[in-house]
Amino acid sequence: MTPPRRPSRKRGRPGRPAKQLTSQPTSRNAYSDTRQWLLKQHGPVCAYCETRLKPEKMTLDHVTPRRGQTAYDRRDNLVLACPDCNKRKADLHILAFLVARPQRAANLLRYGDHLSPMLLDLAREIAGPEAVALAAKLADPDYPYSD
Repeated sequence: MTPPRRPSRKRGRPGRPAKQLTSQPTSRNAYSDTRQWLLKQHGPVCAYCETRLKPEKMTLDHVTPRRGQTAYDRRDNLVLACPDCNKRKADLHILAFLVARPQRAANLLRYGDHLSPMLLDLAREIAGPEAVALAAKLADPDYPYSD
């Protein structure tokens, strides 16, 4: 004879605090603010291929795909991307996307300087020392050449 089943615990039972998310869902206003901030920082340039488009054509891309998780909606995981790169990357892991074309990693260093340290370390490793040095030069406000 099998033992009786224990009653399952239900979320949100009275007397127990609700489970807290590590990051609150991002509102449309927050996305709009991030988009405007990125446009002001870098202009309408794709962080992966450096294509320049009209600002309204640029998309916001989650560097680390969301896959339903709200923690990835933070500014340190979002970049401007052209529609082609956004479509190509889709839900690919960033490592696979950057390794396929290491120049993307070099571009990400330049246009993704606000990203999390983990993502920047990954981009530096893939881009190589010359690209890292160039990105550092171009980020220096006293460097006389921007492009």
